[in-house]
Amino acid sequence: MPVSGFSLSSIALKKTAKEKNKPTLKVSELPQNPFKQKDLDLLWKQYIENIKNDGKSNMASILFMNSPVLSDNSQISFEVANEMNKSELIKEMEELLPYLRNHLNNQILSISIGISENIKEETIFSSPEKYQHLLRINPVLDTLRKTFNLDF
Repeated sequence: MPVSGFSLSSIALKKTAKEKNKPTLKVSELPQNPFKQKDLDLLWKQYIENIKNDGKSNMASILFMNSPVLSDNSQISFEVANEMNKSELIKEMEELLPYLRNHLNNQILSISIGISENIKEETIFSSPEKYQHLLRINPVLDTLRKTFNLDF
């Protein structure tokens, strides 16, 4: 059955034909130029400036929080503060990764995103918890409480 050139099915058919005829490159044929940490840091800062100028100040601040760490010639690790920042950065990878790959001429470059293990300070609600917290900071507080016969 012939397909009209203006139908949705013809667009899908043309797209699959284009994908089949697309030449495939082997990973070994892709450029894999080595680079140094200072090159990565310089491009990272340039990218932050570019997105800041584009009005993406939130993403710029996420990228500015930490520095990327080069593990080997093709693996970069980057830590964010929380899960929300990680999901935002995953969305930004569509632009960040090609930018770094093209400027560093290393097409197998990848970035792994981790969440930093910051120790969160416990929230103090009750009076006894507040007293125990202050007592850890200044143990002489207990002497004061006993001298004046105070309750917490």
